[in-house]
Amino acid sequence: MRRRARCGALAALGVWLALPGAARAGNGDGILVGNEAAMTGGAVSAVVRDGSGAWYNPAGLASVDRAAVDVNGSALQIRAAEEGGLISSTTGESNDGGYLELLSIPSAATIARRLEPGITLAFGIFAPRFGSHTTRTGLDADSGDNRARWTLSSAEFRATYHAGGALGVRISDQLRFGVSLFGVYRESSDTYQSSGAFELGDGRTRVRSQGGIVQVRSAGLELGLGLQWEPHPGVIIGLTGRSPGLELLTQIRATETDLDLTVSDGAADMLEFRPEDAETLDPAVTVLTTGRFNLSFGHRFARGWVAAELDLQLPRELEPLPRRRFVWNVRVGGRYEIDERLGIGAGFFTDLSEGEPIEGLGQTQVDFVGWTAGFEYRTPHQLGENEDASSLIFSTTAALRYAIGWGQVGGLRFDPSNGTARETFPVGTTIHELGLHIGSALYF
Repeated sequence: MRRRARCGALAALGVWLALPGAARAGNGDGILVGNEAAMTGGAVSAVVRDGSGAWYNPAGLASVDRAAVDVNGSALQIRAAEEGGLISSTTGESNDGGYLELLSIPSAATIARRLEPGITLAFGIFAPRFGSHTTRTGLDADSGDNRARWTLSSAEFRATYHAGGALGVRISDQLRFGVSLFGVYRESSDTYQSSGAFELGDGRTRVRSQGGIVQVRSAGLELGLGLQWEPHPGVIIGLTGRSPGLELLTQIRATETDLDLTVSDGAADMLEFRPEDAETLDPAVTVLTTGRFNLSFGHRFARGWVAAELDLQLPRELEPLPRRRFVWNVRVGGRYEIDERLGIGAGFFTDLSEGEPIEGLGQTQVDFVGWTAGFEYRTPHQLGENEDASSLIFSTTAALRYAIGWGQVGGLRFDPSNGTARETFPVGTTIHELGLHIGSALYF
């Protein structure tokens, strides 16, 4: 086993992204953080005025009229994937893959405190991305006197956490401004194994196995800016921008094995075993993600609001990282107050992939569309005889989220007549996601 020389974090990330087992879905908004966002498809950038404004638009914090503690998460998320023909042979046989993922995800915790009228400070922890799944499949195929048996398995884990603070300031009755700064921790793990045994017509048996595990941990920073402009009472235009993700420290550990064995008359005619191990820990500045912008429109009326927004992510053309396309997403949602205690909401959203070409086993490129619906129930409590009845409010939110995605995943094709001939190729995949969001808040 040999250890490669330490290199820069950017080059190391490029190597990781090129590994066969690095399954990388490009979607970064798989979880809607915040209670109101979970109800309304995330379409809150123009109208947000609680602690989740630290994430969606820090300018909205300037409209906070009560201090608040907000804790929420996905009590249950189910993710089911169908991967037709994930493994196949050149003679036409194929077998499907897929997985069923069941997770409980804590998505956000925030605290917002109004320093004075029109100035609010908030701190929060957000988890916009979290996923874990394992896929296993296999196939037997014949070609003349040759018989081949292949197995394929892969496992993926992804998690991203943001922790930091934001400040919202009311500049005038029509204009609000905000700024946020987050520390970002990303963790991922990819494991893959493909093995084949080939019974050749001349009595020999050939065994080929390739596998690996890649672990990446990184820490960095992201800066956000936000505006809310209200040119007419109730009509709001929001604009937010987020800086590129600057990775300050990256740790990568990659281990690969490649076994090629030929057996004849019970003895090994040929044996090649090629293990490789690489580890880097680099305190270097790396631009891992591009900046993004959001333009939103909202209208508040007496008993609720409606809003729509367009989210834009810039393309990436930074060597040696893979090129990624320009990505746009839309969100539309609304909220209606039935009475002082009960409010309902619904929304529609898209979550499109960054369009990275399929090059590795298990690598995914999927575009999602979905809807949300939910309610918030508020319970006011009087603290004392001289206190207002709504001076302390407990809030509970429940929301459903469903999304369906279509795209491609990296599959395996092999030639049963040749034990070394195999290739990665894209196959179609469909993914269904169903989540239950439960959140609570205390306003005081």
